[in-house]
Amino acid sequence: QQVDGGWGTHIESPSTMFGTVLNYVALRLVGVDAKTLECEKGREFMRQHGGALYAPSWAKFWLAVLGVYEWKGIAPVPPEMWLLPSWFPLHPGRFWCHCRMVYLPMCWLYARRFTYKAADDPVTSALRCELFPDQTYAQIDWRRHVHSVAVIDNYSPIHPFMRWLQEALLVYERFGPWKWLRKISSDFALEYINSEDLETNFLTIGPVSKALHLLVSWVEAGGDANASESRSFKAHVQRVPAYLWVAEDGMKVQGYNGSMAWDTSFAMQAAVDSDLVSEFKDMSKKAWSWLVKEQVRSLPYGDWKHWRQPIQGGWGFSTAEQAWPVSDTTAEAFKAVLLLRKQSCMKGESGQMPDQHLFDTVRFLLSYQNGDGGWATYENNRGWSWYELMNPSEV
Repeated sequence: QQVDGGWGTHIESPSTMFGTVLNYVALRLVGVDAKTLECEKGREFMRQHGGALYAPSWAKFWLAVLGVYEWKGIAPVPPEMWLLPSWFPLHPGRFWCHCRMVYLPMCWLYARRFTYKAADDPVTSALRCELFPDQTYAQIDWRRHVHSVAVIDNYSPIHPFMRWLQEALLVYERFGPWKWLRKISSDFALEYINSEDLETNFLTIGPVSKALHLLVSWVEAGGDANASESRSFKAHVQRVPAYLWVAEDGMKVQGYNGSMAWDTSFAMQAAVDSDLVSEFKDMSKKAWSWLVKEQVRSLPYGDWKHWRQPIQGGWGFSTAEQAWPVSDTTAEAFKAVLLLRKQSCMKGESGQMPDQHLFDTVRFLLSYQNGDGGWATYENNRGWSWYELMNPSEV
């Protein structure tokens, strides 16, 4: 918490409504009393910026799930988008992976309009008052605040074209949607979510989607009554610690499940360049074995039903089990492997990595080159620069 009473979106950020609303809610949920000085300062910061009605869209989404904001005030996230023909320019499969993998679980939750029974819980019932100062929750015009966002959070203002599109979708949500179409699209979204869980060993592509997948698994299992029996939910809970980082100033969530492959690659390149490999043979052999083990061997032909191109032969930023390799880490890890193979002390170790695995890396890197000559990160570019006009979030 900062001196102005608010919280930033990240640890180096000035106070935002995004950070303040979510951190305030988190404190209240873990038992901090609303009368503490910290909470009073947080509420005053929110009051100065219009209350939670002026939080950005992702914050509002989480509030709606918690039952302290109404779905009427949420910009539509229709799962029907996934049923568009693959050639359609606005098919979400063409969007950047981090974008589509966040809105994938969002669209399923949105279609269900899942909401915690906030009125039955004294804490969430109190939050309905605390988050909206000088207003009565039951009398708020939620529809009027779909696009409301505080100036301090409006980092990337929603383009007028996107606002028009969201307004059109709000009309669709009001007079529709067709039940049969929503069911088919929601079922596909859930199947896609489950596929991503299995392909990434329940890590997903990052912590934002991870939290949403965890919630989806709980809701899909039937909530508290049955979640303890759900394999998917239990697996998600077990993988939460992969994102947690305990530092000297407390616990945070990392932006990834680590940077092990990235760090190891550079460390071993430095060891080779400094002629330290022969001096630290055991360390070098362990690093070699680790790099060999963490090369991605899955999806040799991709998973095009779920918009995954072939990834065999790559290295991810963290580990192979996360199964989202990137071109830059792959290039650095490949360089480290090739350098280590040439070291005399590594003789007998190279058998751990057959030549075919090296060929797979070459094929992976070549396949990630875009049509303009440059390289993509997670996957080839599938869209156009005008997609920026359709950024639905303010972040």
